Amino acid sequence: MTRVYGASDDLIEFDGEFSGEVNYYTPDADRDEGESKACLVILSDGTLLSVRYGKNEEAIWEIKLVKRGELFERIDQCDDPDAKVYSDQAFFKSGIKFAYAAKSWEKIR
Repeated sequence: MTRVYGASDDLIEFDGEFSGEVNYYTPDADRDEGESKACLVILSDGTLLSVRYGKNEEAIWEIKLVKRGELFERIDQCDDPDAKVYSDQAFFKSGIKFAYAAKSWEKIR
């Protein structure tokens, strides 16, 4: 199993079949509700996640499913900035090989 979640106010964490972190910080002045201010996480099964800090204008990481891949399992929601893990958490079945993080992205329609 692989898990993706946020930590501190500037780290996207990966643990399970592989471990690592991506430094992703957006200054308060640049934050908004737009997807362009989120980090796009691309996983080897084809899943696309939008990840950003500041859910509901709180100290919580938000993870949204943009595209479901074959190993995507679920996202556990977090709405408590005082929770031990103050982040939504995305879970994947075994088989995830890698992930990429695109700090700047735009959907072309």
